[in-house]
Amino acid sequence: MEIYTALPTQPILERCALSIGTFDGVHRGHQLLVEELKREAASRNLPSAVLTFQEMPYCYFRPDDCPRLLTLMDEKIVAFAELGIDHLFIVPFDETVAVQPYDSFATEVLHKNIGAKLLVVGPDFALGKGREGNVTALQALGERVGFETRVLGEKMEWEGDAISSTRVRGAVESNAVDSATQMLGRNFHLAGQVVPGKQLGRTIGVPTINFKVHPRKVLPANGIYAAWVSFDGEDTRHKAALSIGTNPTVTDEASIKLEFHVIGENIETPPQEVRVEPVQWLRSEAKFDSLEALVAQMKDDIARSAAILSR
Repeated sequence: MEIYTALPTQPILERCALSIGTFDGVHRGHQLLVEELKREAASRNLPSAVLTFQEMPYCYFRPDDCPRLLTLMDEKIVAFAELGIDHLFIVPFDETVAVQPYDSFATEVLHKNIGAKLLVVGPDFALGKGREGNVTALQALGERVGFETRVLGEKMEWEGDAISSTRVRGAVESNAVDSATQMLGRNFHLAGQVVPGKQLGRTIGVPTINFKVHPRKVLPANGIYAAWVSFDGEDTRHKAALSIGTNPTVTDEASIKLEFHVIGENIETPPQEVRVEPVQWLRSEAKFDSLEALVAQMKDDIARSAAILSR
């Protein structure tokens, strides 16, 4: 897959079939659109291409109300590579894009510079200043300029409603990570760097590994989760109990901490980077009356996590 991180200012592809969107999460609805893109591209002997953005366009217009991301830039690149796209344009959404009328953007950028002979889009798609470039407008423009616009005929649904990035994000933030997994078509995950902890877990017989994630990454609700973890890019996954929260029994700090205990293994040398896949929520965070009560609950969490992950 060829990757481009800026909009081309001159012709870069001779011809292609193109889809455009934010694609946060690259969820099953997005995957359906990409499969349609690839089918239509193959039937016309065209390479497939996707144009997406490093950040949500919404955040450009509403920076104070900007949701966190399901997929960071590098995660989105991996997701599209796994879907078998030939060319990926993952570019900033800036003033150049925001204020450009749809007809000049479609004609100069998409058709002339990216080489789009076919646009494959969802039924609610629109582009350009004021979202004036809806499907009807693009189809009329394409007839004059020389590209075709095809609309995906169906939406991917789950439990009776259309899958959307907003819906997946809401599931993650409300601790329903198992529902998010169903809509994503893969486990939601957190990736980050290992950071020093206070080593309290070792003193009570439940050692943990602390880590931090990118500040733009969406986090599940505070609580305890059964989770899979992997270290330093390796494929091997380990069973774990994950804690997200403020550790109210042992500290008054308000900052959110992420840490996990690897079940049934002694990790003598901590990894540098981790990938954590929360599988199922176990319980809310709680403040216990004593350290002994906390340890008893942690051991129960570990046992429940092991049972869930062994299914």
